[in-house]
Parts: sequence; structure tokens; C-alpha cells
Amino acid sequence: MKKSLLLLGVLASLPLVAKGDMRIPSSVYTMEEIEEAKAEALEEEEPLIFVYTDPGTS
Repeated sequence: MKKSLLLLGVLASLPLVAKGDMRIPSSVYTMEEIEEAKAEALEEEEPLIFVYTDPGTS
């Protein structure tokens, strides 16, 4: 029983550990605005994250 509870606790905490300290900003740039996004990322010394998606879908 103790092993089952311990395993459940470890599995429940994995999403928290996986997220770490990563913050995803709410602002979104299109490919036409990539130069502006690069400049802002350099200015704030933050990484530039690319997510490819079809804007016509939800």
C-alpha cells in the first residue's frame, strides 16, 4: 500500500517538474513579424519559441 501511494505521488508530481520554470508569453507573432519577435527576444535576453499551427483551426 505504501509503495502504491508513493508511486501515485511521484506520478502526480511529474507535470510540475516537467514544466520547470518555463514561462510562455501570451503575445503571439506571425511569420511576417519574425524580425520584431527576434529583436524583442534579444532585448529581453529570452529564447525565441516557434510553434507551427494553422491559424484557421482552434
